[in-house]
Amino acid sequence: MASRNSKLLLLGGAALLILIVLGVAFGGARDDESTYSWDAVSRGDIRETISASGEIRAKTQINIGTSVAGEIKAIHVKDGQDVRAGDLLVTIDQVRLREQVAQAAAALDAARKDANRLEFARQRARESFGRFEALRQQGLISDEDYRQQKLNRESTELTYQSARANVAQSEANLKAIQDGLSKATLRAPIAGKVTSLKAEMGETAIPGMSNLPGAVLMIISDMSEMQAEIKVNESEVVRTQVGQTAQVNVESLPGKVFQGTVIEVATGTEGTGTDANLYKVKVLLKGSREDLDKLRPGMSARAVILTHEAKNVLRVPLQAVLEREGSLEDAQKQGLLAPASRNVVMLFKDGKALEHPVDVGVANTQYFELKNGLAEGDKVLTGPVRKLKTLKDKASVALRARSDTDLAKTAKKS
Repeated sequence: MASRNSKLLLLGGAALLILIVLGVAFGGARDDESTYSWDAVSRGDIRETISASGEIRAKTQINIGTSVAGEIKAIHVKDGQDVRAGDLLVTIDQVRLREQVAQAAAALDAARKDANRLEFARQRARESFGRFEALRQQGLISDEDYRQQKLNRESTELTYQSARANVAQSEANLKAIQDGLSKATLRAPIAGKVTSLKAEMGETAIPGMSNLPGAVLMIISDMSEMQAEIKVNESEVVRTQVGQTAQVNVESLPGKVFQGTVIEVATGTEGTGTDANLYKVKVLLKGSREDLDKLRPGMSARAVILTHEAKNVLRVPLQAVLEREGSLEDAQKQGLLAPASRNVVMLFKDGKALEHPVDVGVANTQYFELKNGLAEGDKVLTGPVRKLKTLKDKASVALRARSDTDLAKTAKKS
C-alpha cells in the first residue's frame, strides 16, 4: 500500500500543484502561509489503471532450429518473406547422413540373414530333440545324452531370440538415422513471415538449446494476430487479470492508439527491475488489417490497462490520505505480530483538524475511492504535505479561502 500510495501521490501531487499555483496566480488574493489547503469529499467516477512498457510480438512465433548437426548447404527464403506451411526453408548437408543410412541398412540386412540362419538351426534342434525324446521313452539312449540334447535345443532357442532382438535394434537404428536425414531438410511448420533470419549458407547448424549460437536459424511469425508483451511491476501485477481492457501506444506509430485485451498474465517473474520484480503480461491487439500490418516484432510499446472502474462513488483527494503506524494493541487484536499501517485523513471541523480513520478502495492519479469514514461534502486537509504529516489530532487550523478544486478550475480557465 505504501509504494502504491507514493507513486499515486507523486503523479497526482505534481499535477495538482501546478494547477493550484496557476489558480493562485490568476485567482486573486494569496492566502497566508500558515493556512492549510483543503478540499471536499465528492462523488464521481474513478478509473484505476496501470502503465507498463514492453514490445510488439506476433501472438504465434516459432524458432526454427535443427535436431541434426551439419553444414548449411542452402537457405531457400529471405528475411521478410511470406511462407506457407510446408515451404522449404533450409537444406543441411546430407552426405554423412546418407552414408549412415546405407551402413544401417546393410547392418539390418546382415542381422536378418543371421536370424534366418539361426531360425533354421532352431527348427533342426527342435526336430532332433523330438526324436531323442522318443528314443528315451523307449530306453534306447542314456539320460546323459538326453540332457545334452535338451541343452542344445535351449541354447539354439536363446541364440535365435538374441538374433531377433538384434534385428529389432537394427531396424530402430535405421529408422532413427532416416528420421535424422528427413530433418536435414527444414520446412515451415506454419504460414507466416520470416521475421528474423539468423543463419548463413556455409555455417554449421547446431542442435540444442535456443540460446546457443547457431541453434536458431530463423524465426517465423504469424502476423495475423499481434500482441504487446509488457513487463508489469510486482506491486501492480496482482491487479491485472485476463480479459481486462487495455490501450497500447507504439513508439514507431505516434498518435495511433491500439485497443487490446489482456490474454495472459505470467505467474513467474520475468526479470528484475530497478526496485522490484517484473512479470510478463500479454495484450492481444485489435484494429484494422491496415494498421496491424504496420506493426513489426520488437517495436517498443507502452500499454495502459484498465484494472478497475468505480462509478458514482465517494472519493477523497490522494493528498488527504495519510498513513499512520498502528499500535501493538491493535496488532494483537488483529492477530498480527507487528503493527500494521492504517489510513487516516485530517478532517476539518469547528476550526480543528481531527484525525479520522478511513477505508479506501481503487485509485487514480487524483482520488481514492472512499468506502467508509466520511460523508459527501466533508472538508479534509490536503497540504502542505510536510506540515500535514506532523499535524496533531485536534490542533487548531485555519483554511485557505478556496478549495483545491476551485483553484484547479480557475487555473484551467486561465
